[in-house]
Order: sequence, then structure tokens, then C-alpha cells
Amino acid sequence: MLKKITVFVLTTALLGCAPRVPLTEPVAPASAQSKINFVDIGKFDRDLSASLLAQKTPVQIAFYEKVSPNQVPERLQKWISVVEAEGGKVLIEPPANELVARSPLAAIGMLGSLISSLKSFAQFNSEQIYTAAKGKNVIIVLERNPKGEVLISNIQFIQRVP
Repeated sequence: MLKKITVFVLTTALLGCAPRVPLTEPVAPASAQSKINFVDIGKFDRDLSASLLAQKTPVQIAFYEKVSPNQVPERLQKWISVVEAEGGKVLIEPPANELVARSPLAAIGMLGSLISSLKSFAQFNSEQIYTAAKGKNVIIVLERNPKGEVLISNIQFIQRVP
């Protein structure tokens, strides 16, 4: 019995020394950056929102792994859908040294996936973080890899010119 009381007293004393940090403490505000690497986590949304609100210059999204135009991550599709829904343009820049992409179906397929994501726009329209995309246009820059596949090099959010 004395052992249990001693353990209880020591545990209580140690807990009293622990820092009192609330679990709901807000995350430190993200800093504005002109280039953000895409990682499919919430921090990416906060970083992009902060950068779009603070920057008048283009904000470039780079990828750790190249992405097919037909497989734009859902997190990015939401941002692009907000731009379109708010009257912005989504422009596709073909791979360098190509006047027309060899596979126009790739671009059409990507636009199809963006249109389908527009249908779910109302679902996340109320989220304040996406308001940073208002007044922007998007440029999707494509590149061709050594195998001849068309991939997304980067995505740029630019200020819409009135």
C-alpha cells in the first residue's frame, strides 16, 4: 500500500512540473514563400494560403515526384477549382520546344478531372483557407520525360490582371 501511495505522489509531482500546453494551441502562421513543394498534408494548404495572400508575384508549386496531368492530387484540384469558380483561368503550358502537345487527350483528361472537381466545389467553398485563391489564375507547366510521357513540371498561381 505504501508503494502505491509513493508512486501516486511521485507521479502527481512529476505531472505538476510538466509544461501546460493546450492541445488546441494554434499552429504558428505559415510564412509566405514564392516556391512551395507539394506534400499532401494540411500544412501545404496553410503555406499556400499564406503565400497567395502575401505575394503579388507568382507562387510556384513544385513536386517531389512528377505527376501525370490526369492524376492531379485532390488537394491541388480543390485550389484550382476555386480559381475557376471565382472567374480565374487555368492555362496549360505545353512542354518546351513543342508547339502542340503530342497527346492532346492528356490535357483534355486533366480538364475533365478539374471539371468533375468543380462539382464538389460547394463542399469546401465555406473553408476560409481557399479564399486566398480568389483573384488568381493558374498555369500548369508540362514537361516531357525521357520516356516521352507528359508530366506536370510545376503549377503556378499568378495574380489575375483586371
